[in-house]
Amino acid sequence: MKKTIGFILVFVLIIQPVAMAQNDYINPSRDELERMITEIAVKRGVPAVLVMSLARIESVYRHFDEANRSVRTGSAGSIGLMQINNSRDLYDEHRLRYDIPYNIEAGIDVFLEKWEASASQSRWAYLPSVGEMDPNILENWYFALWGYNGFVGSNNPNVAYSLGRKPFQEMVYDIAFNEYDQKIVPIDRTSLPEVGTPDSSLNVATPDITHDGGILISQPGDWVRVSYLPTTSALNLRKTPDGAIIGTLDEGEIYRVSEEAVLAGGYYWYRLESEEGEKIGWAARNWLVPYQREDKPSEIDPDKEVEEIEEDLEMPFKDIVGKSAWAEGYISALYNKGLIRGVTETEFAPESLITRQDFSLLMTRTFPLGDHEWADFEDKNEVRQDALSSVEQMIHHEIMSLKENRFEPERPLTRIEAAVGISQMLKTPEALLVFDFEDVQGLTVSELESLMAIYTYGIIEGRNSQVFDPHAPVTRAEIAKIFVLSLKSL
Repeated sequence: MKKTIGFILVFVLIIQPVAMAQNDYINPSRDELERMITEIAVKRGVPAVLVMSLARIESVYRHFDEANRSVRTGSAGSIGLMQINNSRDLYDEHRLRYDIPYNIEAGIDVFLEKWEASASQSRWAYLPSVGEMDPNILENWYFALWGYNGFVGSNNPNVAYSLGRKPFQEMVYDIAFNEYDQKIVPIDRTSLPEVGTPDSSLNVATPDITHDGGILISQPGDWVRVSYLPTTSALNLRKTPDGAIIGTLDEGEIYRVSEEAVLAGGYYWYRLESEEGEKIGWAARNWLVPYQREDKPSEIDPDKEVEEIEEDLEMPFKDIVGKSAWAEGYISALYNKGLIRGVTETEFAPESLITRQDFSLLMTRTFPLGDHEWADFEDKNEVRQDALSSVEQMIHHEIMSLKENRFEPERPLTRIEAAVGISQMLKTPEALLVFDFEDVQGLTVSELESLMAIYTYGIIEGRNSQVFDPHAPVTRAEIAKIFVLSLKSL
């Protein structure tokens, strides 16, 4: 039940000491970690169910050792959620320990390295292959999974089953089936040696029954952005799919896909063209992430009533159905004002998560913030060019903050971050409504004040009367509702 109160400072000061004591080395919920993994796996073109199952086996979804206030490490020094062994110093050690999305992406990077060792015909390849190595077939990742845990004889199923246990890769299959309802068919183990590891030249037939990996493939006309971890210095540009190298592409460059993707050498390849329509060559999909190219939005008339914005205008999106149907009016309102775009011309992806840089773009389009100073921060080169000015404005005006000098542009926006940002655009209500949420003890005084203002306006409600879920990510459908209600509250 909501209760009215005119002054809140005493309330937040009372609970603040509890907040500070619970703020470090706390594991996100499994649901939140699964959402992070799915977002990053979709971006990287790797089956999300395999990465989630790996995280389940490697760390039981615990990045931190909460009891000892430390990062979980394995006996050989492997780190965090994905248990990354950084003995080759490929990754930023500090970020592996304290930046969970970075740890996930490093895990996917290692997984792709094992895929390359299985799919490639180069002299460096050391893993056998499965069928034509289509990465969108879950069964084809068998040897990459084996390699993730170490390509050792004890993970040969002929050895493991003789000892009464399962090999690592088939334990992953069990997790996928038992916890994610995803069936994966093991390869025929009679094709493997009785002991030891098979030769890298071995090609095992893909099982007759296969299962789709859910990898997102861009279509002709879609825009993509070059993106890779620091372990890669550039992305190779090729004359033909998996053909001769004719150049390199740099981090952050934007291109259009000009033809249907082609499968070759274990990868899907996009033929790229420049904004001017010049075809430049082929590059691998895993390092070309989907990119929503934003056109300049129409100007907003701040005096126009939101009800006028919400007129029943034509909207091209076909995927706002089912559990997302409730958001159609909100999405239509923002779309028809030029404030928000779909991920393609016909798809809005309402259940996908909105990132911190996309929230910044939406904020600066909706609420003019004025001049800003140039900002310097560690991961600035990870911000899309179209979002950079918006991100700098958010930092300059202290609407969003840096953490250890990082903005984390691709990290999903949380509910409390949305509340803090929006609250600064609105007048503080004369009478604030307090709440009975039991999960906000870890918030700062400033965050609690912002939450109370937003709660009073009715812009963001709790999950129920006791749960606000402050650190849960925000979907694209939810952000549409938040912004429409914010405009009504001006």
